[in-house]
Amino acid sequence: MLDAWQKLLEEVELFNALEIVAVITALTYVAFASIGNRWCFLFGLISSVIYVYITFELNFFFDVGINVYYVIMSFYGWFSWSTKPNQTSIEIQKTPPKKLSFAVLMGLFITFFLAYTAEQFSSTELAYFDAFTTVFAIIATFMVVQKQIENWLIWIVVDCVAAGMYFYKALYFTSFLFAIYTIVAVFGYLKWKKLLESSSK
Repeated sequence: MLDAWQKLLEEVELFNALEIVAVITALTYVAFASIGNRWCFLFGLISSVIYVYITFELNFFFDVGINVYYVIMSFYGWFSWSTKPNQTSIEIQKTPPKKLSFAVLMGLFITFFLAYTAEQFSSTELAYFDAFTTVFAIIATFMVVQKQIENWLIWIVVDCVAAGMYFYKALYFTSFLFAIYTIVAVFGYLKWKKLLESSSK
């Protein structure tokens, strides 16, 4: 019994240590992304790899999937943002309204489909919230790589929902991370808006 308790404490300590590293590197990612610097993808990669391990161990399979996607997009984003050898900043663009509307509607449809399926065939908790954050995080991440300013508006909503969801799951450091993400997403939108206005003059 004591051995089992000791093992549990060691796993909790390991998760906490890894979670703190993941939070720090994730914050570094979003800080660099908010100013349009491609080094964000290096820190995003480190954070995502850690979260793949943590969420797999905790059986949060939607979370595993989204973090695997983040790993892939970290590589894609790095090369997509570095068309010139010494380029570290990007040119911001706006998403056409019809394209944005289509993405949102498709995202909602896929969210309800995935959540309903998860409820029918698994014991996952918060299926609709989990599916929503997963689907729209995928959309927002793709928009980041495409340098579309509206990604920040999606992130604001996703981060708010994720903060509450991770708090419920008792990943308190991660919940705090997403609360900070929400604030940073607001500043990221304002910063990209300023960059967009400067480039159009």
